[in-house]
Amino acid sequence: MKHRRIAILGGTFNPVHHGHLIMAEQALWQFDLDQVLWMPAGDPPHKPLAPGASKADRLAMVKLAIADHERFACSELEIRRSGRSYTIETLRTLIQEQPNTQWYWIIGVDALRDLPQWYQAEELARLCHWIVAPRVDAGDAAQVLQAVAEKLPIQAQILEAPTLTLSSTYLRQQIQKGGSIRYLVPPAVEHYIRQHRLYLQP
Repeated sequence: MKHRRIAILGGTFNPVHHGHLIMAEQALWQFDLDQVLWMPAGDPPHKPLAPGASKADRLAMVKLAIADHERFACSELEIRRSGRSYTIETLRTLIQEQPNTQWYWIIGVDALRDLPQWYQAEELARLCHWIVAPRVDAGDAAQVLQAVAEKLPIQAQILEAPTLTLSSTYLRQQIQKGGSIRYLVPPAVEHYIRQHRLYLQP
């Protein structure tokens, strides 16, 4: 039986934007994936969740953003889980549910730098292949990966994708000051944000 190749793209997606979509699409192509599974975080342990959108809002925006892509799917696993959303628990659940799948995890180089401090990091590093997405403002991806590989038994490759400085933080700031987010997020996501008046308060 041929193993399916699925990459998980986790994040707060607060809000989801075109940088996320570019990353996922390039990973599909570069690693010959069957699917990218988007995983909005419930209660992330590694950074506080910025206010302005509920779990339901973030989930809805991801579903809108990927609706036209046949190889993108969205999981509610972490959103529905009570308590902190630990990556290793997510992976264990998915491996149990789909044992004939080769799992990948798409991680930004900024998050990769902190991976050795994640919950049960050594076991986590072994459970999947890692796809490292470079960021303009986060240092050299190869150097960061080498430093992490000295601490963890990690199998990882660097994603060949355009590096954008676009961030959810920037989008929230734009919305708060009445700026435009057109072309930075999918039209359906922009409409949702405007319709539900998200991120208007700092």
